[in-house]
Amino acid sequence: MTRKRRAVLAGWLAVPMLLSACASMNRNQCLTADWYAVGLEDGARGRPLEHLGDYRRACAEYGVAPQAERYLAGRNEGLKSFCTYDRGYSSGRAGYAYAGVCPDALAANYSAGYRDGRERYDLTRRLYGVNEEIRKSKAALKAGIPDPRERAREVERLEGLTREAEQLEQAIAALPGR
Repeated sequence: MTRKRRAVLAGWLAVPMLLSACASMNRNQCLTADWYAVGLEDGARGRPLEHLGDYRRACAEYGVAPQAERYLAGRNEGLKSFCTYDRGYSSGRAGYAYAGVCPDALAANYSAGYRDGRERYDLTRRLYGVNEEIRKSKAALKAGIPDPRERAREVERLEGLTREAEQLEQAIAALPGR
């Protein structure tokens, strides 16, 4: 299976998970919710505060209002487990955007991890692109380029790409962490 097909398949497999994360609460959930626990889970997952508004709209249908103070207390506690260097690093390395959910007291640690992970992600992604260009260049040279000047330009391009790939590999190896 090609990488493109795998990426498309992974995207389609992620859709149900994304939809379930946005799903409305039903009547029973609204009536029996432990709003501290709901906030704790949302904080631990790094969900933005706007989720409280989603709950408010969903539960309004049943005449229930979320207990905002309990939700916020739980969310703030949950953010303590989310806003860590390791979680920031994982999010950055995966290429996720940072939603700015961490409070000031925790943001520096998360952000440092995010920057380190994102740097690795960006360099790795660039290396992948350069390697793809190297593959295309080699294929073109193997297929034969009749014009000697064009062939010489392609050889120079391949040499430059190879140097760039080596530099990227060295930069990735020099990065701290995983």
